[in-house]
Amino acid sequence: MPSSQPVPAPSVPEDSATPSTKPRFLGVDVTRGIALLSMLAADTFDIVDDRNNPTLAGMTVTGRSATLFVMVAGISLAFITGGRDPVHGLTRRAAAVGLAVRALLIAAVGLALGYAAPDSFEVILPYYGLFFLLAIPLVGLRPRTLIGIAGGLVVAGPLLILGMSSLGRLEPALDTSPRLDHIFTDPIGLVLDLFVTGIFPAVVYMAYICTGLAIGRLDLSSTKVATRLLGAGLVLAVTAWVTSSVLLFQLGGLQHLTGAVADPGTDPATARNEILWDPSRVASWWWLALRAHHTNTPVYAMHTLGVAIAVLGAVLLVTKLRVAQRLLWPVGVAGTMTLTIYSAHVLVLGTDLLKDNELVFYLVSVAGALTFAVLWHRWVGQGPLEKMVATISGRARQAVTDRRG
Repeated sequence: MPSSQPVPAPSVPEDSATPSTKPRFLGVDVTRGIALLSMLAADTFDIVDDRNNPTLAGMTVTGRSATLFVMVAGISLAFITGGRDPVHGLTRRAAAVGLAVRALLIAAVGLALGYAAPDSFEVILPYYGLFFLLAIPLVGLRPRTLIGIAGGLVVAGPLLILGMSSLGRLEPALDTSPRLDHIFTDPIGLVLDLFVTGIFPAVVYMAYICTGLAIGRLDLSSTKVATRLLGAGLVLAVTAWVTSSVLLFQLGGLQHLTGAVADPGTDPATARNEILWDPSRVASWWWLALRAHHTNTPVYAMHTLGVAIAVLGAVLLVTKLRVAQRLLWPVGVAGTMTLTIYSAHVLVLGTDLLKDNELVFYLVSVAGALTFAVLWHRWVGQGPLEKMVATISGRARQAVTDRRG
């Protein structure tokens, strides 16, 4: 499938399409598929092994997969709100209603999946729905403005999270993944988790949405744009990693954190690995120097943003090759059904199936996801949950247009 030929956008049904609807490119769908498969790995494999050494998944996909997933969501938002020419006027108001309905439906699916999720596992979809709601006022902004907002969130978000320590809210407010009953039993805890204290807090993760929105306004079919994305992403990722290393190893950050986190008598190597790869939150300014998964610090946000941008740029370049288009097409198809596949993944995780053999479970999950996506795409078309969300949100969007008309 040539990259110059856009993949029809499955996010808006044909009967609700509008002139503002933009197609998605294969490279974007493949990037989303890579994020999905990486999230399956991050959810399957442990971060550290029995000796407290980081695993391959812990060093590569954990944390980075979710941030890539959210950044590509921002690109999708840009596509369905006009692409390079943002919608305005009546069309923009209709798009806002459609996005609001889409956000509520995705959040509802995520809150329902919370009942099936394993202990200590947090479903990203409730956060995802919130991100869509918060993005509605942003869809008309220029790319430079969006990047400025993203930069502000990278700095201010972690400071707000650290500031919650004075209120005793440094750790997640909820003991489980967000669920529907939390709306009534612990609404304050639910709001705190979604915005600040959870694994994917909006005060930091909206930076990925803003970046994706800005990128989605660019000409992603351009080789020059893809090359610049790859280069800029690599520079940002490496710069953030080096900055963290200097703060931790050269300026004494690791030593301060070891004294604050590690129990007396803990093996130094064990304490070091725990802080670098799987730390607990601690009320210390040195916490902001960490780059470990889901620490949501400034260097973590900059590093993962850089990785996400670089991956997108690389995929956009690779998918210009015909052989790569054929090989990666199944991943791209899976990337159009992430809501369905991720939901099924959470349900399977809750059964503890093959929990003693992580590699087999992951390989079976990937094979099942790709097979389902290709067959469903061939015989039915749009993914089942994607179709449901697209149909309802598309009708809401069309209703606004018809009423105004």
